[in-house]
Amino acid sequence: MPKILRKALVVAVVATTALAAPAPALEIEDVPDIGVDTGRFNLPINCAITLPDFGGAKVFDLATNVDVQGVVATHLGPGQEFWLTQGSGAITFPSWLTGLGGFVGINRADAVVSKLEIGADGATPPVINVTDPPQVIKDIEITPGEEVTVGLPLQGAFDVGPYTAPQSGAVTMLFKQAVAHVTLKSSWGLQIKVDAHCLPTAGNALLTVAVGGPAGQPPSKLQGQPLNFPPVAPGFVDGIINAPYRCTFGGDALDVGIAVGGTFPLSVPRTGQFSFTKASGALTIPAATVNKLLDRGFSGQFSGRVTRLDLVVEGGLPATQNVAADIAVPPTPLVRDRDIIVSLPATGTLTAGPFAPTPGATSLAIRMGAASAELTLNGSTPLPVTCGEPAVPVYLLENPIT
Repeated sequence: MPKILRKALVVAVVATTALAAPAPALEIEDVPDIGVDTGRFNLPINCAITLPDFGGAKVFDLATNVDVQGVVATHLGPGQEFWLTQGSGAITFPSWLTGLGGFVGINRADAVVSKLEIGADGATPPVINVTDPPQVIKDIEITPGEEVTVGLPLQGAFDVGPYTAPQSGAVTMLFKQAVAHVTLKSSWGLQIKVDAHCLPTAGNALLTVAVGGPAGQPPSKLQGQPLNFPPVAPGFVDGIINAPYRCTFGGDALDVGIAVGGTFPLSVPRTGQFSFTKASGALTIPAATVNKLLDRGFSGQFSGRVTRLDLVVEGGLPATQNVAADIAVPPTPLVRDRDIIVSLPATGTLTAGPFAPTPGATSLAIRMGAASAELTLNGSTPLPVTCGEPAVPVYLLENPIT
């Protein structure tokens, strides 16, 4: 079947295990703003296929996957209102299923998606149905022996919310379920109605967002962020997160962003381990920080080396891993009123992992830790830069241990 309606539903972030060859450095145009988490997730699901005209009898279980992507903040304030934005989602049905329909001349279908639920454990409400009211898709073309992809929204993207963050702790975004009602149609008039009730079969957590900082922050509804992720294998996430850092340099406190991107699995085997794949990073120096450096008399360009970027592991080992022990910062000009983004490393990838669960742990989480570097400006002696862990924890992942 032809592949159609390629848009895929919401949410957000970041890095691991797999089978792909090393990728180039993080592309500058793909780095989101500081404080933004972007991601694409491919979740294994099982769809119970039933016949509503025959008392809802189940005819079989269909193992397939749902492709979800979107954007969310890296952290939330107490009681802050927030959305998952720029969201889309799609379910792909296998070629063998369309091949069965070909025996009776099925060549088109109408679909009504009545549920596409995104949960926010810890937030209020705990679940939002994106397809309320139900979304209707007419005349889906079916070619026997080809996959068919049914996606939403038909145009644009979903903004899922508003949710309200708790006063403390964290919020975990999850894919909950999807329900579709499909009418299969043949060219000679046959119509067969089927319902599909789809639930996740493995890890269904999309991302975890910590809550902290001052109360009374304005609503978080992010827009205009890059979502240029290629298709990802079932059971994996491809994402980029740009964490806010406060760093000390030459006696001044400077605000910067440190981004990490890559691929990771949605769950971790209890007796297994995983590593980040296609892992890379970037340093974002916002215009306000650039101007502060220029006002101090630093001009021209800067260069140096990153000496530390810790990943802190909860429920796994090693407890801390420095993934950027010696990364060159290429010569980069300072330009007033302009953000600067530098890929780190400039070419190639970072090595992160392997990570393994600790005995008794039920989940494994990895968050951004402390960072440090040595920078040279105007040909000066290298000056140390030290950055503590983000004030509110920034999680790359939190996976169940299976």
